Amino acid sequence: MIIENSWMEMSSARTYREELIKEESSRMWIGTDPSESKQEQAKNPFLTQDSVEISAAAEDAKKKEFRFELNQEDKYKISLLKSLLEVLTGKRIKFYLPVDMDAKIQDKVNCLSKNAPQQNIIQRAGWGFEYDYYQSHFESEQTSFSASAVVKTADGREINISLNLNMSRSFSSHTELHIRAGDAQLADPLVINFDGPAAALTERSFEFDLDNDGEMDIMSFLNPGSGFLALDLNGDGIINDGRELFGPRNGDGFAQLTEYDEDGNGWIDENDAVFDRLRIWTKDSTGNDVLFGLGQKGIGAICLTNISTSFALKNSNNELNGQVISSGMFLRENGTAGTIQQIDLRI
Repeated sequence: MIIENSWMEMSSARTYREELIKEESSRMWIGTDPSESKQEQAKNPFLTQDSVEISAAAEDAKKKEFRFELNQEDKYKISLLKSLLEVLTGKRIKFYLPVDMDAKIQDKVNCLSKNAPQQNIIQRAGWGFEYDYYQSHFESEQTSFSASAVVKTADGREINISLNLNMSRSFSSHTELHIRAGDAQLADPLVINFDGPAAALTERSFEFDLDNDGEMDIMSFLNPGSGFLALDLNGDGIINDGRELFGPRNGDGFAQLTEYDEDGNGWIDENDAVFDRLRIWTKDSTGNDVLFGLGQKGIGAICLTNISTSFALKNSNNELNGQVISSGMFLRENGTAGTIQQIDLRI
């Protein structure tokens, strides 16, 4: 081919976007978690009264001090946290742990310990640490190329050319890290989303002994359309504590539910004796407990296979109330599917 003459026009366009979001927060306390103390006092006037009396009685002992010391296990945990934070932030981290504390605090702790029920109590560490880290990186690029041409060859041909090329790519990554130590706890029940795609937490909180330590915990409840999967062990029509939920006992709700898969088919269905005893625990608009059988919500089988789906559940102040850990599915009698999730609730 011999080109005799030609006319052409070319154009290109490119768009590029990059977004990096990084959020990091840490909190540490000695004694009672400050974020919970106000809520607890509002819900328990006796606790408020005791605190006032203790403070008054401790006025004569202001000069008394005691030593606050971490045990070897706690020191090891703090050392690990320090090393991890230094790797993540690239900065030197130093924890300040006060060893001398006012006698009022000790008197208060002693008094509350005496008044607390002693049976099945899990000893609190007397300190807490929370660390939350989130980073997302998003990158996208689009480039377009177009060409128009008229080419005449030596043999008399005229060739019209129209050429378009589009190139695009995108990349996204997410990194999350949540560390809880001491008295900063999360407990993880299974949640059935019978009328919604995913679990979400309300702004309202209520008292419930989720970790079965004999003390009431303050926790957020689920939005309408979701409920905790429960097993009413004593048949009293009430979900009394975390023992009647799946997860708080061993930290793995799906594994606990698997114990009831009698035929080993990987599903909890009508062939398993527990199926008819399972309940969905919800609350109505006034906060009253409501229990539904699986059949009442059209659920025919719950799959025991699940996969990690980490997702933070935060309130309007961007404070962590819970964490989605993993997700699975259930089947309805009409053939449609829904989701079941393991949720770590902050207590």
